[in-house]
Amino acid sequence: MRTRTEPHDATRRGTRDPRIEALRLVAIAGISLFHVLPQWLDTARIGWWAPAPHVTLALGAMSLLGAFGNNVFFLISGMFLVPRAADASSERGYWRDQAARTLRRALSILCSVALYAALALAMSAWVTPLDGVSLDQSAWLVGGLEFIWVYLAIVAACPLIGWVWRRTPRVGALVGALTVAVFAVNAYIAFVSPGSDVRGLLEWRKLMSAATYLDAFLVGGLLSRADLSRAPVALAATVACALAAEGYAAVTGDLQLVEALSFKSTSLLSFALAVAAVTCAARPRRAAGSDAGQEPGPAPASDARRGALARLVCALSPSVLGFYIMQSIFSPLWRPVVDQACQLALDRGQDLFLVVGTSLALVLLAVLLLVDRIVRIPLLRAIRLA
Repeated sequence: MRTRTEPHDATRRGTRDPRIEALRLVAIAGISLFHVLPQWLDTARIGWWAPAPHVTLALGAMSLLGAFGNNVFFLISGMFLVPRAADASSERGYWRDQAARTLRRALSILCSVALYAALALAMSAWVTPLDGVSLDQSAWLVGGLEFIWVYLAIVAACPLIGWVWRRTPRVGALVGALTVAVFAVNAYIAFVSPGSDVRGLLEWRKLMSAATYLDAFLVGGLLSRADLSRAPVALAATVACALAAEGYAAVTGDLQLVEALSFKSTSLLSFALAVAAVTCAARPRRAAGSDAGQEPGPAPASDARRGALARLVCALSPSVLGFYIMQSIFSPLWRPVVDQACQLALDRGQDLFLVVGTSLALVLLAVLLLVDRIVRIPLLRAIRLA
């Protein structure tokens, strides 16, 4: 049985765990849904339409998925990067080695952004104009990709985090206290002082999103050595709490509560769901049939299907970063089409609206993952950054 101080196998070996990679894909699917459907709650709040309770519940649940997905990425990164850096921090040449690793990760991110930015500029100049995409504007590369820049900054700080982590007594208590403080402020923002809809990049409420992601990164470091035996129970309980809260808001028609429960990137429910999902995905496997006294190992056909699915998952998951960049930079291209289709569906019925919006979000995800797999991944491999 794994102890609290023993790192998980995937963290120790640095190998890809299909369950972790599958969770990345679930997270990015949630982000795709978040970018397509929950924005319609804004039009409902100003009285343009009145969603039925089950539609409000669905949109509220999808609203949680945006911050959930972002937190999943930081939790997983922290689970792998923090313990590696901490364990290596006493070795000779630590800073030089970490600088090289950090530079490689940073170059991969920067090259990915540069590639799609160049393609967007070319498309806007020679194919079809993309609103806001030009060299004399910065919002499409700064505010639109703020998640990417926060991730880059935290990755760059990882060597220092690992060094401090190794030398800090009771690091778990310190991270726990930080988590309580961060979400106390987040609750104040969501329920008391949300501010205006348009927030400056350095506005303090905006910066709390970055603080939340940093906290998720640190909590991920704790998960690498946590006892995960009760992870499924924790996940089920967290999902039940989230559905109960969203269900109450939906039944009472309180759209302001729906917004507060999933406010921006600072939602406690989203964070708790992400932590529970990551701990569940990181649980050590048990040999098939071990509980029943059978010979371990699945049937050959089942084993083949699982192997094929695992290979597909591990092949697609590196394109999560590319999807995130593309869906933001190319939003002037896809969003008007998706919004018009959702509006036409809503005019014909709210259930059809949910079906059409969900389908379009998943189609967008599949198309952009495929494009990234064909375009960016081979390029990064050619320059040895993948």
